[in-house]
Amino acid sequence: DKVDSKEEEKEEEETVVYDGPLDCLAKIVSRDGVLGMYSGISLKLVETYLWNSTFYMFFSVLKPRIDAVINREQAAGRGYNAYLLHIANGMLAGMGTQLCLFPMNVVNTRMVVNHNKGKGADDDDHHHHRGILQSYIKVIRGVYEEGGIPAFWRGLNAGLMLTINPGIMTMIRIRLTEICHEHGYTGGGVDFWVGFVSKMMASATTYPLVVARSQIIVGAEEKGDDDHHHGMEKKHQSALVALVLSIIRNILHVPRTIMRVVEENGGLVALYAGLTPHLSQAALKEAIANTIRNKASAVLLAMILTIGSKGRGGGGKPQPSAASMS
Repeated sequence: DKVDSKEEEKEEEETVVYDGPLDCLAKIVSRDGVLGMYSGISLKLVETYLWNSTFYMFFSVLKPRIDAVINREQAAGRGYNAYLLHIANGMLAGMGTQLCLFPMNVVNTRMVVNHNKGKGADDDDHHHHRGILQSYIKVIRGVYEEGGIPAFWRGLNAGLMLTINPGIMTMIRIRLTEICHEHGYTGGGVDFWVGFVSKMMASATTYPLVVARSQIIVGAEEKGDDDHHHGMEKKHQSALVALVLSIIRNILHVPRTIMRVVEENGGLVALYAGLTPHLSQAALKEAIANTIRNKASAVLLAMILTIGSKGRGGGGKPQPSAASMS
């Protein structure tokens, strides 16, 4: 993340020029030390925890219901519908996560913009963490003053477009896991590569949507004032109806936006500009997360089984261990 963010700021740096990710990495370590690579990690950890835990909360709540439908479809000879249902499971979990945590995305994006513009910067290292907190609160107040509570979900429609990514990733991950287990392949290495391949394939498939979403967001920012006044004139309109209409409008704009990007930037290659660093970061993150998530789940399940067996066993005959039960 640190290397990618520094690469994106290359054009804004006046005194330092980076010749690729490795050169950027070396210069950061040289200038700030090894700890410089982890600058701002506290907020990133909180953000990552909230997004992942919320996504898998929704995913776990929906999965038994999705599995029940899949079993009925397979019993009726329509097993191919399982792929679509797995995609729906991931998409619905992604939508729930976006609805709950999109305000954090809005605030974090505004924080980055303000930092790049030099607003709210605190050059005193002693007050660095306090400065970040004060800047965060200031940004929240600023967003609220611009449009009230609805302003924290401005741009949500563009974010919902990409829920197809976790949907496709979920379908591929589940299918790859089933194939590996059928052939007797298990363990952390399998979890790592299943996570890596599933995220890589999903991201490669949906990357043009990332480009389209960025263009839609830029266009929305350019006419933001007009939309704000337009919205003030239609206060009677339900916020949910407005959101649904906005999502439909953006979906209809996607093909036109993609065609415009292709025409203005010299061909289909423009739709995949920046794909390599995006894939390397996203796929590696998911590979590590999938490995840790499965291992942590196994450890927690073993602990629960062990504690439960001891509680039931009392002073009587010993109960089977979690290992023997599995």
